[in-house]
Amino acid sequence: MTDFVIKSRKRKDYTQFTARIETETLDNIRRIVKENNLISVNEFINDCLKYAIANLKITEADDNNFKKIENG
Repeated sequence: MTDFVIKSRKRKDYTQFTARIETETLDNIRRIVKENNLISVNEFINDCLKYAIANLKITEADDNNFKKIENG
């Protein structure tokens, strides 16, 4: 019989938060996590949010003109 090995990982600081995610989007997330053997849905969503925030571009309407505001 093989040994049961537990590997310690650095604990991250998490806050429990509830959000509604469209069913199709969540299905896609679960599929991506499974097909790519990723750690977890939670880790994937956190990585996606970090990427989105780091690359955020916001446009604001001002009398039919748009100005781009970049994060950073």
